[in-house]
Amino acid sequence: MDVSRIRESLNRMGSGGLDLYERRAGDYQLILPILHEDGDMLEVYLQDSPMGEEYVRICDFGLALMRLSYTFNVDTPSRQRILDSILINNRVKSDDTSIYLDTHISALYEGVLQFAGCIQKVCNMRYWSRETVRTAFYDDLDEYVTTGLSQFSPVADRSPLEDYPIISVDWTLTHNDRSLYVFGVRGDNKAKNVAISLLEFQKARLSYISLIVHENMEDLGTKESVYLTKNADRQYPILEDFREKAVDDIERIAGVAT
Repeated sequence: MDVSRIRESLNRMGSGGLDLYERRAGDYQLILPILHEDGDMLEVYLQDSPMGEEYVRICDFGLALMRLSYTFNVDTPSRQRILDSILINNRVKSDDTSIYLDTHISALYEGVLQFAGCIQKVCNMRYWSRETVRTAFYDDLDEYVTTGLSQFSPVADRSPLEDYPIISVDWTLTHNDRSLYVFGVRGDNKAKNVAISLLEFQKARLSYISLIVHENMEDLGTKESVYLTKNADRQYPILEDFREKAVDDIERIAGVAT
């Protein structure tokens, strides 16, 4: 990597406040006047690019994702898609060890700003994507049911009552010839709808076991929580509880064929 050309490119853009230090052979840390919300400096490194001598690789050696992991886990397919969208929209890539951007030396300053903006979005993902992550609850539930509970032959969006097709079950599972109805609940409106559905199923004398999976049960209003508690067979306060206990619970409560 031609360090003199890099310095020349940065200086030509009037990039005051930038400096370059070699941290280890071939890897240079770029000192930026850009800070994280806690006051720590944004860590950006430069190294040789596989695209050739005219290019520089801007990278972070995995530090952005490590910082993010302190407060927010990218531990579901939906959250991974959100992270991927940040990288794609900023034309930045990632591998197993780093987020990176290959840029021509003549456009290094613009590349650094582009990369730094992307890193800030990644580190603050828990804020700017909060609503997106919340709406991913149903996607995460669907992902787990189709993959983690495949042995129970899941069927999505089934209407058990022919006379009431608008009353449906998010997922129907089967074990030992017994039906288990799985509902994902996010918010009071969905809780009311599920409670009404359960009452209709009881009136029709259907044979089933209901499993209610909450995004966060503590967010429900008192009335909605009471309605569900009165009519549901099993509730999971958060999705993680369902992931941990669903298989054992299903085998236990539906362990004997009807």
